[in-house]
Amino acid sequence: MYIYYVLRGTQGEQQVELEGDLSEELFPGLDLQNGPAIIDHLVSRGKEEGSRNVEWSECDLTDSFFDQDDNYIFFNGRWIRRSDAPWRKDRSN
Repeated sequence: MYIYYVLRGTQGEQQVELEGDLSEELFPGLDLQNGPAIIDHLVSRGKEEGSRNVEWSECDLTDSFFDQDDNYIFFNGRWIRRSDAPWRKDRSN
């Protein structure tokens, strides 16, 4: 289960960062084990709270069990783990 997030992006030329805790009390009904669903929810929540012109590009989610960060990036229109990104130069990404 993820317990903390850091969402990063840009607004114009300025770097923007949102961070906070994740819990079932703060995010009822959200599967806190599903990274892409959490990030989609955070992005839509940010738009509701006034961050409409932010281009979100990456997010770190901290796992409570392993006490480590999972890094996600916005790639080809969806959130994926950075380690799953197809960084091959011999094909079109």
